[in-house]
Amino acid sequence: MEIEKEKKSHKGRKKRSFPFLGIYALLLYIFLYVPLVVVVLFSFSATKTTVKFGGFSTEWYIRLANDPNLIKALLHSFENGIYAVITAIVLGTSGAIFIVRRQFFGKEVFLTLSQLPILLPGIIIGIALLMLFVNLNVSLSRFTILAGHVAITTPFVMFQVVGRLQRLGRTYEDASMDLGARPAKTFFLITLPMIKTAIIGGGLLAFTISFDEIIITYFLTGTWMTLPVYIYGMMRFGLTPQVYAISAIILVFSIVFIFFMAKFTGTKAEEAER
Repeated sequence: MEIEKEKKSHKGRKKRSFPFLGIYALLLYIFLYVPLVVVVLFSFSATKTTVKFGGFSTEWYIRLANDPNLIKALLHSFENGIYAVITAIVLGTSGAIFIVRRQFFGKEVFLTLSQLPILLPGIIIGIALLMLFVNLNVSLSRFTILAGHVAITTPFVMFQVVGRLQRLGRTYEDASMDLGARPAKTFFLITLPMIKTAIIGGGLLAFTISFDEIIITYFLTGTWMTLPVYIYGMMRFGLTPQVYAISAIILVFSIVFIFFMAKFTGTKAEEAER
């Protein structure tokens, strides 16, 4: 009898707590997604004011398409992101293999220090890199921006691959080398296919971080401007529907990109598990 009473009271608590959880979830979704809807809505406003919607118009999108500086900044962001991803994948994957497959003095310290670019605020990293380049008499350019982005994106790739390698173990690699395969052949035929999902996932994360980065970029930029810095410059003169239009385009691109790559990486992960 007591057990039945406890079960009933437990069910009652669940039923009573459900509405509060539902309301909390609803408020959370409103807080997260209503601002995004407002951004998209006001990007089609016919007036410059961002307080009152002035009717539908595509004027601001047309202005964006005819703005050569914005197009150039967008291309710069894509170019820098691609170079940062390639470099981060090479450095991160190499570092992950070295950490997991080798034993060396100070390994735990090295792992802890590798997390600093993830944990430290961007403003500290930006100032530190700026001081480094100034002391080395290196002019601020696209290469200083790339160096900063590589510094903050490489750990994300590395720890993705580290986790994958730790789960896999060394069974397949040892079997390959026992059969006479050299380390390079073992890597390309055995290790790489098994960790490619982690590499792709880390690379995608690195690209989004690089494309969105503004704090470190602002400290390291010269005349070579990326899209976030360009948008920040526009916002210094106030919010306009043109800024909303840029944000809406990036939002749509991000959603499509996330869904496409989630499906792709999910399929690859299933294939790797098989």
